[in-house]
Amino acid sequence: MAYNVKIKNTPYHFTVDAGESLLQAALRQDIPVPWGCGGGVCGVCMSQLVSGTLSYPDGDPLALFEEDAAEGKCLLCVGYPQSDVVLEVPEMGENWEPFA
Repeated sequence: MAYNVKIKNTPYHFTVDAGESLLQAALRQDIPVPWGCGGGVCGVCMSQLVSGTLSYPDGDPLALFEEDAAEGKCLLCVGYPQSDVVLEVPEMGENWEPFA
């Protein structure tokens, strides 16, 4: 099953296939989301989960502290959607323009 993802305040939306993380799907579709380690350790891809649900099949990621999770934050690199999702990615705000 595929889920739809929208990045708030940007024109970006993409689909995530079964067994694919948010980061894997975004990169596959040339969505320029920020990322670093790709394994839940650095926190560069931390975003706000505006709506929808995610799971972390390998357990809670190191870079997602309890306080962050309580505030609705998520990590794109190890987050797997369980529904359609809307994200707010700080580095991709209203005045953001992708690198040309």
